[in-house]
Amino acid sequence: MLEGNVAILLNLISVAITAFVIVTLLISAIVPLIRSSLDAFDFIARKRILWLIVTSPWWIALFCVGILFPRQGNGYLILWMEKVAHWHHIDLFILTSWHGLTLIIAAVVLAVLINISFIQVRRHSTAIHNLFKLSDVKPIAGQYEDSVFSISLSIPAAFTIGLFKPKVYLTSGLLQQLEQSAIDIIIQHELAHVRARDPLFKSLFAFFCLLYPKPIRRSLQQDFTLLTEQQADYAVTLYHDNLDVAQTLVTVAKKQRLLPFSCEEVQVSHFSKDQITLRVENLLSPREQVSTAKLLFTGLCFLVTAFFTLSTVDSLHHLIETYFIH
Repeated sequence: MLEGNVAILLNLISVAITAFVIVTLLISAIVPLIRSSLDAFDFIARKRILWLIVTSPWWIALFCVGILFPRQGNGYLILWMEKVAHWHHIDLFILTSWHGLTLIIAAVVLAVLINISFIQVRRHSTAIHNLFKLSDVKPIAGQYEDSVFSISLSIPAAFTIGLFKPKVYLTSGLLQQLEQSAIDIIIQHELAHVRARDPLFKSLFAFFCLLYPKPIRRSLQQDFTLLTEQQADYAVTLYHDNLDVAQTLVTVAKKQRLLPFSCEEVQVSHFSKDQITLRVENLLSPREQVSTAKLLFTGLCFLVTAFFTLSTVDSLHHLIETYFIH
C-alpha cells in the first residue's frame, strides 16, 4: 500500500483513465449522429472538429485531473479533494485494488497500441524501401527536381511519402497516359500534401483513433483522409480551373478502376480513385462557410461533454467501489 503524494497521484491517474473510457464511449455513440453535418463546415473548422473528436478523451481526462488536482498543502488538500470528489482515503493507494488493476490494464493497452503503430510504420517503410529498390526512381526535370520524382511502374498512380521530409512520386504508367496539364494538376495536388505534411498528420490521427471501436475508427480516418484530399484539390484550383481539376480526378479514377486494391494507406497521401464522388462534388459545388454561431455551439458541446464526464467520474467511482475493493 502506498501513502501520501504518490498515492494521490496514482489515484488521479486512475481518475484520468476512467474519464478516458467514459469520453471514448460517448464519442463513439455521437460520431454516427454528427458525421453528415461535418460537411457544413469549412476545411479549417472541420479539421479542428475532427482533431477535437479524436483527442477529446485525452484532454478531457487531463481536464478532470486538473480540476481534482490538489492546490492546498498539509491536511487541507485531502479534505478539499474528498469534498469535491466525495472520495475516502484519497491519500491511500492499494496495488491490489481496482485502481491498481485499472492502471495495469491501461499500461498494457497503451503499450500494445504503441507496438501496433510501430509495426505498421515499420512494415510500410520496408515495403516502400523494397519498392524503390526494385524500381528506377528519377527526379522529374523542371522546377520540382528536389521534391517530385518518377518511379518505373506500369500502375497509374501518384502519391506523397515521408513523415518528416515528404516527397512526391508519379509512376511512369501515369506519366505516359496523361497530358502535361493533367500531370501538372496532379503534381500541384501532391505538393499541397507536402506543404501540409499530410502523411505525418494522417499517421498521428490514426494513432489517436486506435482506442475507438473499429467502425468508428474507420469512419473517422475516412473523414480525415477525405478532408486532406479536398484541401489538396482546393489548393490546385488556385492554379487551374475547378472543372479541369475535377476532370483529372475522373480520368485518373477511370485508369485506376481495374486496380485490385485500394490506394489508401495511413502513411501515404494518394491522388487516387477513393472518395472520388465527394471530391468532384466539392469542386463543382463548393460549400458555403458555416456561421460563427454554429461553431460556438460545437465548442459548447465539447465543454458540456467535459463537465458531464467530470460529474460522471465520481458516480462511476462509487458504483465500482460497491463491488470492488478501493
